[in-house]
Amino acid sequence: MNEEASGSEIPSIYTQHGNVEMKRKGNRVFPDFRFEDNPGMSHVPDEPGYQLGEVPKGEGVNYAFEGEPDEYPEMDFRALANDLDDGRTIPNTTYLTHDIHKHPAIFIPQIPSYIIRQFTSKRNESGDRPIVLDPFSGSGTTGLEAKITGRDYLGIEINPLSRLVSEVSTSPLPPNALKQAQAEYISLLHETEAKLYEKYDAEFLDRTKKEHWFEPEVVRDLSRIRKALADFKESDFDFLEDLTESETEALGDLGIDNKKIKVRLNRWLTLMIANTVFTVSNADPGISKAYKSKKMRRRIENDEHPPDVIETHEEEIAESRGKLVELWNEIYATNYSGGTVQRTLQRFDSSDTENDFEQNAAHNAAVDIRLGDARTFDIPEYREEVDIAITSPPYINAMNYYRGSKLRLFWIYDFLEEDEKFEAKELRQSIIGTNSVSMSTVERNLPTTLRDIWLGTDEAFEATRLPNLDADIKTIHNLDHNEAERKAYVTWKFFADGMLKNLARVYEHLKPGAYYFFVIGENTIGEQLIHSHKYIADIAQNLGKFERHGGDFSEEEGFRLVGSAWDSITNRDLFQGRKHEGGVIECEWATILQKPRDGTV
Repeated sequence: MNEEASGSEIPSIYTQHGNVEMKRKGNRVFPDFRFEDNPGMSHVPDEPGYQLGEVPKGEGVNYAFEGEPDEYPEMDFRALANDLDDGRTIPNTTYLTHDIHKHPAIFIPQIPSYIIRQFTSKRNESGDRPIVLDPFSGSGTTGLEAKITGRDYLGIEINPLSRLVSEVSTSPLPPNALKQAQAEYISLLHETEAKLYEKYDAEFLDRTKKEHWFEPEVVRDLSRIRKALADFKESDFDFLEDLTESETEALGDLGIDNKKIKVRLNRWLTLMIANTVFTVSNADPGISKAYKSKKMRRRIENDEHPPDVIETHEEEIAESRGKLVELWNEIYATNYSGGTVQRTLQRFDSSDTENDFEQNAAHNAAVDIRLGDARTFDIPEYREEVDIAITSPPYINAMNYYRGSKLRLFWIYDFLEEDEKFEAKELRQSIIGTNSVSMSTVERNLPTTLRDIWLGTDEAFEATRLPNLDADIKTIHNLDHNEAERKAYVTWKFFADGMLKNLARVYEHLKPGAYYFFVIGENTIGEQLIHSHKYIADIAQNLGKFERHGGDFSEEEGFRLVGSAWDSITNRDLFQGRKHEGGVIECEWATILQKPRDGTV
């Protein structure tokens, strides 16, 4: 019998930092979520508890500042997501459309799945579907989990390719429409000749040299698939003609006509071009950014060529079609061939009456993905309307996010929506955490610190952990390294601009009482381990005490810190090259914030 079940354990108090206290029973702690303030649930649930454990870390790594514990609650999201009592399980991290595109630095679907299902209910306190926000929408991991669990979703994404991925992965398409579109498109593709169609050759938008990344035969065949897509977009094929009755009813209930289905199909096939591009390029497929490694150079020297473009493209289409069929089967509890049947929370049967659409929360859940900046977005209709926010932001020094998508973006640029057209340099420099910074344009005397933008008292600043961040920035700046000044400034900018402004924008869009789950790993800059989750927590609690937040806050406004928990890292792909002298980062952190009901911490 465990200690909690026996009832024999006398509760005590576990303290993380400052006034963050949790009830403790044995080796489990119960964060003070204040569920009675949470607008995302129609009832007050039992407080969940989490096992205390020593934070996993490499040799020589120390996570605890003076006066802080070595043990923190563990949020094992893989286990937590499958242990909830709603009957839903997640078979793996790539189920449904989660891997419809190889997107760098995604977080596992179990994270948003657990958070959405544990901290929101089917209806919020007002009786509406809860709204879930992810200001760094990325590939749409949070959006897909929100959709299939019947919550509305608002995503903010700065990268047009990422927006495309998240839209396709969260937009159900009737299996028979997919089948018809695939046949129509492949027919158009096979009608093309094995020649370069100059009209459909792509223009590269920066100094990137096309011939460095693509062999002539590859360029030729990429122009063929671009021609096929252009012809497909111009066709007047009726994709509603051969749908089943249940497919037609589902679309009709949502007001989706042939024109709207055509747009979704166009977006899907555009993404399939992007998927094909990286596979047939000279970039190393094992590295998320565009990088012509020594291994790839040796292959080229040995006359080993990339895979056939047309065959690769057709394989991508067939595989992704199966994932989209799986998504439709998931939402409507159908069993169309080509996809794996998943159990749904709604248990919807499309053969029943039209009224059952009202009971199918996933069918009705809206997905709204806006192209925007996580630091500056302002959507009036969502201000103080969001029930919960969940995100995993880019890492400091995150140049890979642009380099990982630029080749794909150049080949699909003219198929993007008008609001998705971009200037390459501007996009590269606008990604939070990027090291693409022109130091000649920096107007501040360096090194600059968080104290420089603090409007509160010295005593209040010293009560935070931010003096440690300022010390880190100065240490990085003083390194004997030709990039030391840039790295120190990028670190400062990540917190003083990126994180501060994002926290402020999310705060403005959350309902009072709503949570912001901020999932981030630590990384090392200039041999300094940056305790990102602690600094984000302290910035979040003191929004009104900073300048530059871009909002209208009183000095006392800010988030309430519920606490922080860790989860072991199982996918090490993102952390290649993120080692430091003390070893390897072994976990990521979930910092749990709550917007106070009364507006002050």
